[in-house]
Amino acid sequence: MIQIPPSAIAQWGAAAVFGNVLLTRLGVPLPSAPLLVFAGSMIASGRLSLSHVLIAAVCGALLGDSAWFSAGRIYGRRLVAALSRRSYAIESGMRTTSELFERYGAPIIAISKFVPGLGLVTPPLMGTTRIAALVFLLWDAAGIVAWSAFWVLGGALFQRQLHFALVELQMHGATVIDLLALVALLYCAYRLLRRRTPGRSGDEPEARR
Repeated sequence: MIQIPPSAIAQWGAAAVFGNVLLTRLGVPLPSAPLLVFAGSMIASGRLSLSHVLIAAVCGALLGDSAWFSAGRIYGRRLVAALSRRSYAIESGMRTTSELFERYGAPIIAISKFVPGLGLVTPPLMGTTRIAALVFLLWDAAGIVAWSAFWVLGGALFQRQLHFALVELQMHGATVIDLLALVALLYCAYRLLRRRTPGRSGDEPEARR
């Protein structure tokens, strides 16, 4: 059982959110929503600051997305092709994002934060387009603020239920860190499974028509 003192939560909570979100945005197969929900419950209990957590989440996500956007601008379609070869899920996400961008324009950058599979592939793909860097950053920031606030405020709203769940965990010899670690492992397994999942058998022939 992994224990974490309340003082460490108050001191390192925002830093943990920053690191977790940054690694997730860079492509490390780690979920960031569970930690944001937990941070929200800590905000409701007075152990963390809402502004500190939101700033940490936004800065981490913006830094990661900016790195991918810059890589897309430097390496262009070669980067998109290399990423697409890694897995069918990434290739499908690239194709979907490209189609949505052509149809709806820059706002898709913000909306993609709420669509599984699109948040990670959108920044490098946008880097290969003619969209201005400032426009990308503004829409990306808007989406990140809405996305992080959604999970943090959700955790604060259901703080009482989460508290009861944590008490139940402690009664069974576990802590929230154990739960977050388990969720991370399951998420990694899910990402690896998706990466190895080929497209439907009917996709390739249909694409050739």
